[in-house]
Amino acid sequence: MKQIILLTLLFLSSLSNAQNTQVVRGIVIEKDTRQPVIGASITLLNSNPLKAVTTDMDGKFKMIDVPVGPQSFIVRYLGFADYPINHIDVNSAKELILNIEMESATIQSKEVEIIAHVAKDKPLNEMSMISARTFSVEETQRYATSANDVGRMAMGFAGVQPNKDNNNDVVIRGNSPVGVLWRLEGIEIPNPNHFARKGSTGGGISIISGNLLDNSDFSTGAFAAEYGNAFSGVFDLKFRKGNNEKRENTFRAGLLGLDFATEGPFKKGGQASYLVNYRYSTLGILNQLGFSVVGKNVSNNYQDLCFNFYLPTSKHGVFTVFGVGGVSYEYQDVPDKDTAKWFGNTDYTRTDFKTKMGAFGVTHLIPVGTKSYIKTVIIAGGNHVVFNDDTVTTQFKSTMISNEDYKNGRIAVSSLYNRKMSNQHVLRCGVVMSNIRYGFINRKFDDAAANLKTIIDDSGNTFLLQGYAQVKSKYNAHWSSNFGVHSMFLTLNNTYSIEPRAAATYHFGNKKITAAYGLHSQIQPLGNYFTQYINTSGLMLPNLSLPFTKAHHLILAYDYLISENLRLKLEPYYQYLFHAPIGMVAKSTYFILNERDGYAAQPLKGLGTGINRGLDLTFEKFYSQHYFFLLSASLFDSKYRTEIGVWYNTKYNTNYSISFVGGGEKQFKNGSVLEIGTRMMYMGGQRYSPVDIAASTIARETVRDESKPYTLQIPAYWRIDLRIAYKTNRKKFSSQVALDIQNLLAHKNIWQQNYDVAKQSLVYRYQQGLIPVISYRIYF
Repeated sequence: MKQIILLTLLFLSSLSNAQNTQVVRGIVIEKDTRQPVIGASITLLNSNPLKAVTTDMDGKFKMIDVPVGPQSFIVRYLGFADYPINHIDVNSAKELILNIEMESATIQSKEVEIIAHVAKDKPLNEMSMISARTFSVEETQRYATSANDVGRMAMGFAGVQPNKDNNNDVVIRGNSPVGVLWRLEGIEIPNPNHFARKGSTGGGISIISGNLLDNSDFSTGAFAAEYGNAFSGVFDLKFRKGNNEKRENTFRAGLLGLDFATEGPFKKGGQASYLVNYRYSTLGILNQLGFSVVGKNVSNNYQDLCFNFYLPTSKHGVFTVFGVGGVSYEYQDVPDKDTAKWFGNTDYTRTDFKTKMGAFGVTHLIPVGTKSYIKTVIIAGGNHVVFNDDTVTTQFKSTMISNEDYKNGRIAVSSLYNRKMSNQHVLRCGVVMSNIRYGFINRKFDDAAANLKTIIDDSGNTFLLQGYAQVKSKYNAHWSSNFGVHSMFLTLNNTYSIEPRAAATYHFGNKKITAAYGLHSQIQPLGNYFTQYINTSGLMLPNLSLPFTKAHHLILAYDYLISENLRLKLEPYYQYLFHAPIGMVAKSTYFILNERDGYAAQPLKGLGTGINRGLDLTFEKFYSQHYFFLLSASLFDSKYRTEIGVWYNTKYNTNYSISFVGGGEKQFKNGSVLEIGTRMMYMGGQRYSPVDIAASTIARETVRDESKPYTLQIPAYWRIDLRIAYKTNRKKFSSQVALDIQNLLAHKNIWQQNYDVAKQSLVYRYQQGLIPVISYRIYF
């Protein structure tokens, strides 16, 4: 293996023997009004002689002969905060197109005073003042074993803990992954993941390719007022525009499959552009090589398509047409025809798991005068999850024990109005109207009746209505604030919520302190409303009247920019959850937010409460001098309480987590780049309830002792990943070969403890071992 890698690097190095250059162009606009900034200067840092250009009457600029490799720029204009662009990769085969949104300065008396440089991690949404940061597609590519997946990349951020090696479920500050909101182009979308979790927001890998992503935002608490229907976190994703002057292509081949992207103008000399990406994966290749990604004797596959069409007009604003779609399939058979070799519960089962997801949308943005704009988004989409589970006897006779079929679709319209009332105050308000259509079937085998028992069987539609308003104010060079309110109404059971939000920041030098409060709520995953219950009165839907799960967020943040590229941040937080569904049966310890996926199979009532409290630490060096690192640490406690008044650990209360992501690059004179990076994770083990062996023997499956919920904890989890990549730049194309190794030391992390029917004893199931993924990408 070492010889192969060395020869490959030497061969690729020999392809490039001259300094290549590229065009860097884009547009500069004012963030609050979307108006072009005329005469702004864009300077290439560390250039000799100095290279700089200015924007034209449309706010556009073009800089030629920029050397390939990591480059830094600074954008300046009188009365605006400086806008740094640090160490962005200039590729010999792709023009670099920058969309720069500058913020005006606060005016004091007759002088213009710049509050500060734009922070490198500052969210794109200026209304987000705390627990939020921007991330770029380059981060998804630089982070070891992120697989261009924003969910996996986010696991390097403070407050985020991984849940399981083979999925990208995002656990934030001890909260269930259910509490995460996914938005694309400013509107909520269905779960955008292959192998989507039933009733959750995670899955195996993101459907949205990194080839399409522009800089986007990630929030972990006390969200701005425009974010609703979430209590844990928000991914606010944006698609980039395709190149409107020349056609460019990207092709990637690897053990995870094939990926092809193309972009360019619809016609020569026009402003409209297209950007399309198709991906076909063959995960089975890794299984055939002996590396278990999902499980033994598992065949799985997925494919997806994403696109973004940018369609500007001269008088009627800017339109975009975007879409995402993907299908995935997984089948697991018994591992061996020799039944004497069967081991563990999964050796007796066959599973069939299929998912589909799609969303098609149109956006329209139009200025209203010189101080305002309106953005409208219309989207239609949905997802479909099918999961069938059979038990197989030693005579290979199958009995279906689980039949689940969930359809969830929506047509939604979002419209926001943004107005810059003055240099100090910006108003943003909007509405979101969603028509949600659903169809749910859940049947489980009933041992007593010896047939399938229907738990959920319902279909129909409902409306979710949301509205919000917020004002961002910059009073002077030190103080700024954001006050707002979000409201939500579900017609299914006439449930509503009115949620105040507030944040304030004090700047002093290169430090700032921010405090924020927010009330947040989320509707229940829809299947939970339709759980069936039969009593003497007949068939009932006891969960139909469940309230929203709500949470008070209180966060304090201390942010210290030690130097231009070095940052320290501390965030103590407190979250109080209430109206969370719990079991209706007396002395029940069931808490719905402990569910990893799926819907409740029992009557519920919204009387559960929970507390998440802790401290997040971030010590980060932004990419400069050819290296970066991100050290994140979290200490936290996650508890819940049922009606009997006893506090228990939640499933996700691992108590602590530490993550280190870092890497460096060696740039050669010919423009080629050698990249080495690592990810290290160490965290407390997952909580679990003890197994009731007597009950498990009778039921012939794992039965937990729910009188002692999550009182046990598996050993601490740790893992080291490695990334090695080599990129070459030639005049007409560039290429990159990369090797990502997950769990480099092949450490055996325990996933959970189960009851083995054949052995009549407890056994451990383990997480993934060493997984190497090699890929080759070419830009042309």
